[in-house]
Amino acid sequence: MIIKRMKASFGKLNNEELRLDGGLNIINQPNEAGKSTWCAFIRIMLYGLNTSERDKAGFLSDKTKYRPWGAYPMEGLMDIVWKGKEITLI
Repeated sequence: MIIKRMKASFGKLNNEELRLDGGLNIINQPNEAGKSTWCAFIRIMLYGLNTSERDKAGFLSDKTKYRPWGAYPMEGLMDIVWKGKEITLI
């Protein structure tokens, strides 16, 4: 699977887009720029968001942790190439 492009309203990502080129892509940004948020976005797009998980003392569920900071709903898309076919995950 090759990830080509992602667009997300997810946590601090406010309808932002990230395009990836072929080969190794290195995101060199300062702390709090959203690198870990993009990683969490990929995980949730591929494996889903556990909506039954609840906040506990000292622990925030992904649903709470990655709630968009703005007035936007949590949403996103991922353009991938899988087995030679271009697919958009929504």
